[in-house]
Amino acid sequence: MAYLSAKDTQAIRKELKVQFPEFRFNVSKRSGGACIVTITSGPTDFSDIYRQDAYGDDGYCQVNVYHIKGDNYNKHTEFLADVLNVIKTAPAKGEGFHKGRGWFDESDSMSDYFHTAFYIDLNIGQYSKPYVQSGCAKKAPTKEVKTLEQLVGAEMASTLRELAMVKENV
Repeated sequence: MAYLSAKDTQAIRKELKVQFPEFRFNVSKRSGGACIVTITSGPTDFSDIYRQDAYGDDGYCQVNVYHIKGDNYNKHTEFLADVLNVIKTAPAKGEGFHKGRGWFDESDSMSDYFHTAFYIDLNIGQYSKPYVQSGCAKKAPTKEVKTLEQLVGAEMASTLRELAMVKENV
């Protein structure tokens, strides 16, 4: 029977912080023995794998943990596989129910027999709160402009003044 204790969840959270300090994770457990890990922010641009809907991408992706090695996740395959590996191995190092044991999956769907340490849901962003790419582009420093000519050039400044779009003393 799938089971995950609060201490197992803490062990996963702690190990993810150690292994991926530049990323923020939300780690929780759900009844029924599921561990939900959401990557909430970090330096990586995941926009090429976001879920697409009628309004475009929404900063959200549910990762299929059974097929990470496929073509679905492009350049992110290795990173997602490393995150999944931490989720599977961290409880064995912790003080929870799975201390000293590894994650296992002895399920047999042909006979409708499901036996796993715990189920894993891995998400990038949440449906209601998209993933935030942090530390990407820095804003260019701003400089103070004293005249319109410095801002748009002499020719454009005179054109704007002729059209009376700008006051004379600006």
